[in-house]
Amino acid sequence: MKRRCPRVWRRGFTLVELLVVVGIMALLAALVMPALGAAKRRAATVRCLNNLRQLQVAWQMYEVDHHELPPNNDQPGAGQSAEHPSWVAGWLRLDNEQGDKRQSVDTELLVGAKYRPFGSLGPYTRNPQLYKCAHDRSTVRIDGVDLPRTRTVAMNAYMNGSGVWQDTNYVTFRRSAQIPNPAGMWVFIEEREDSINDGYFAVAMAARYAIIDTPAQYHEGAAVVSFADGHVDKKKWQEATTQPPLRPGVHLSGVPFYTPPTDRDMRWLVEHTSVPARP
Repeated sequence: MKRRCPRVWRRGFTLVELLVVVGIMALLAALVMPALGAAKRRAATVRCLNNLRQLQVAWQMYEVDHHELPPNNDQPGAGQSAEHPSWVAGWLRLDNEQGDKRQSVDTELLVGAKYRPFGSLGPYTRNPQLYKCAHDRSTVRIDGVDLPRTRTVAMNAYMNGSGVWQDTNYVTFRRSAQIPNPAGMWVFIEEREDSINDGYFAVAMAARYAIIDTPAQYHEGAAVVSFADGHVDKKKWQEATTQPPLRPGVHLSGVPFYTPPTDRDMRWLVEHTSVPARP
């Protein structure tokens, strides 16, 4: 007589148990995702700090080779002729602007060999990615296609600048030896997508503060800034006037916006952009 083996019953998960497991997984995801997001933001900031550090090294190397600071021009043809030499060529545009929008996406304007004779830092950088913040996702529509723009970085107008926004009551530095406090004078800054065009960042130095170009806030309300002594840091902006609402694809008016004399951001920019000229 055959002995029957006892039947083994395999019990599956009940609905309640499945719901508990799903709930635990959702809770873990809710706990982990902010940490992952914060880690990604920190990584992007570290990358931008490194990018501006390399641009700053290129700025210093240019002076060694040419015995003057890299030129910085505010004209649409900046960096493309001997008449308007500049550290970077091209003029960035957005969808609501007229002009050659292809300059907004052309990395040759950053590192191309044909711009070398006109003050370009391209021979020292060689990498167009150094000029772009990872959080700058601005695009321009060309032939019906939205293409990423190439540059987030601009240079202090008082660092060997030639443009309409320099106040002759303040020093335009032609050599680094003229800078009295290199650790306190900024050179490169991240500029907002709806403000940036040329590579020249203008600051109104008069007592009545005015915003001409607007710094970026891509790093949790801060911009990465480099200084003449070579160090790089984040600058956290504090005023609402420095952080106007963004309208993607639309450029700011370009008309100076006057702020109160108590504006902390403009005071910082004025104090770290140049020094008064001697009488």
